[in-house]
Amino acid sequence: MSIFKRNLLYVYGSSAINGLLGLAFVPIALRSLGATGYGLYSIFLTITSFVVLSELGVNKYFTRLLSIERDERKQKNNLQVLIGFYVSIYLFLIFFILPLLIYVIPNYIFFIEGKESLVRLIVALSILDYLFTIPTSILKTYTISNENFYKLSKFNLFTGLWRYVLLIMGCILFKSVLLLIIIYLLRRVIDFLYGLKTLGNLPIGSWKPVFKINLYKQILSNSLLLSVSQLFQTLALAIGSILVNQNFGVQKLGIYRSSFDIANKIWFISNGLGLVLFPKFSSMVSKGENKLMGKMGKYINLSWGAYSTIFIVAVFSFPLYNILFEIDKNIFLLLLLGTCYNAHSNLGFELLQAKGNFKSVALINFISFINMVLLFYSLHNTFGFISIGISWCISQVIHSFIIDSIILKSNSYKDIFTSMILKIITIMIVIYIFLEFVR
Repeated sequence: MSIFKRNLLYVYGSSAINGLLGLAFVPIALRSLGATGYGLYSIFLTITSFVVLSELGVNKYFTRLLSIERDERKQKNNLQVLIGFYVSIYLFLIFFILPLLIYVIPNYIFFIEGKESLVRLIVALSILDYLFTIPTSILKTYTISNENFYKLSKFNLFTGLWRYVLLIMGCILFKSVLLLIIIYLLRRVIDFLYGLKTLGNLPIGSWKPVFKINLYKQILSNSLLLSVSQLFQTLALAIGSILVNQNFGVQKLGIYRSSFDIANKIWFISNGLGLVLFPKFSSMVSKGENKLMGKMGKYINLSWGAYSTIFIVAVFSFPLYNILFEIDKNIFLLLLLGTCYNAHSNLGFELLQAKGNFKSVALINFISFINMVLLFYSLHNTFGFISIGISWCISQVIHSFIIDSIILKSNSYKDIFTSMILKIITIMIVIYIFLEFVR
């Protein structure tokens, strides 16, 4: 078995188990916390996803840099700069960003009458969660860059196991959103200690931060487009929670987010592939290797067909897993369809980032975000709550079409035409099956 296939097997093995545990957690949390409680928990998850953006794409930048340069001495120097940057950015978060977020989020983004103090506390805990995440994130960055996916998969498997076991036990025993979030935070400490044992420590001396302001400016200028790209990617994923809360309330937010959290388990396929492909793509691009790149058209068509098939199977099997999850059929299937095509686009997305086409990536994510917002506001008066599912689905189909077109632009017109026809026919079949099922 090739190294690439073995890496995929390691990643998918651990991801599959964690994905099943994640599926088990959602209905348990819904029953223990209620839709409103789950909505509050989803606010914490949404804020943490934005706090991570404070690193301004630097983590992805260093993953690419460390993947290209494998010399241990140079990796040590790069890691010291990375750690110095993390220290600087966290101090900036504490003294400048946190006071702003504590005021803005409860009043303008996630306003919930009577729970303003709780939302402020959730904001503060989100910033604390980022601090606890940083050391483990650095260990994982080093491991991914060196393509040690067996170690990473073992780490992800066991940290995922105790993450969901602790969260499920917390839901059952305490039935408190605040205590659930505290459990979520404390397991970060266990993750880091286990990471040192499983992933191994960084090269000696790497944990000593190096502060180089001029170098930071250079790094930020190189990663600016990537950070903008990550901002709009996160906005496209998180804006649904904000729109639902503002227009339909925190209870509907809990219903929406629980459905989305089940649907997005499909990402374990695309994220696992992307995790393995990004350092490989980066290494191949730096060496000028084009063997895999020339086959991207074939892989894109296979990916589109595979994710469409996954959705069709999910439609026909819906009555079976609905017994476990008790979710809204229409909103869930719409979210799942959009998530399938979002997952498909990840193949081309990772290639564009590895090639350093950050301008294209940023523009694509901006278009995806804008489409999501415009579609929602043009539909929500007519379709109500379900408009969030429709807007997500349409925006992600457009998103994947754009990425595939950019990847295929160097191919022959015949390949491009064949791919477009395949996609159009497939999406028509998928929509027909969906409409027949929900009728």
